[in-house]
Amino acid sequence: MSSYYWAFWYAVVFLSRLPAPTLQRIDDDVAQKSLLFYPLVGALLGTLLLLFVACCLWYQPQPSATLLAAMSVTLWTLLTGALHLDGLADSADAWVGGLGDREKTLAIMKDPQAGPMGVVAVVLLLLLQFSALQLLFEQTLGDGDIWPLLSLLLIPALARASVLGILASTPYVRAKGLATALVQGARYPRITVIGIILALAAGLILQQKAPLVLLSYLALNVWMRRLMMQRLGGCTGDTLGAAIAVQEVLLLCVYVF
Repeated sequence: MSSYYWAFWYAVVFLSRLPAPTLQRIDDDVAQKSLLFYPLVGALLGTLLLLFVACCLWYQPQPSATLLAAMSVTLWTLLTGALHLDGLADSADAWVGGLGDREKTLAIMKDPQAGPMGVVAVVLLLLLQFSALQLLFEQTLGDGDIWPLLSLLLIPALARASVLGILASTPYVRAKGLATALVQGARYPRITVIGIILALAAGLILQQKAPLVLLSYLALNVWMRRLMMQRLGGCTGDTLGAAIAVQEVLLLCVYVF
């Protein structure tokens, strides 16, 4: 089978807990090409979340926005296996505990135990995610316009697409890490094409809020890359996961605020 076929499933396995066939090819070529499918996997996760919300609205046309938001956060977390939240927790612990020292920061990131700052970061992010989803559902149910719910499809795609830009512009600091083989797949022609597609999709789905969300998206990427370069001189798998988790939630907050 084509390497692109296995690259798609590699991306699915790497970014989610969705059922997937046993990978019969796991090599550098497949890993590099898998980056092309990161936005698609994000859109797939968003589609499943959107289908869940649609089923809830079919069953109960006027559900509790609070309960629907809580269930959506739970499903969102289960679909990814909390992978990105784990990266956020490790990064938060390392940033605080590393005390500005690069080697100490990297060492703390490798520690499998979660420290207090990691727990606090995850709790705060989930609180923001829940609140943003609750507001989105309240606005949607109140106006009777379900179009804004399509943001649940686009925002996960945008967050995962950012990995391409970060890997293309930021050194990968671990000699043998989860993302080592991905670095060569982050090529600017690919990023340009994917960026244009996502920008057009944002314009269609987010409409008048598209410029604000896209500007926030670019600002978040620049800011997070700057943090990585200042502390580590590059990125790691944990910081990439943290970037995805933070962008998903903050972009949703920007959209509904």
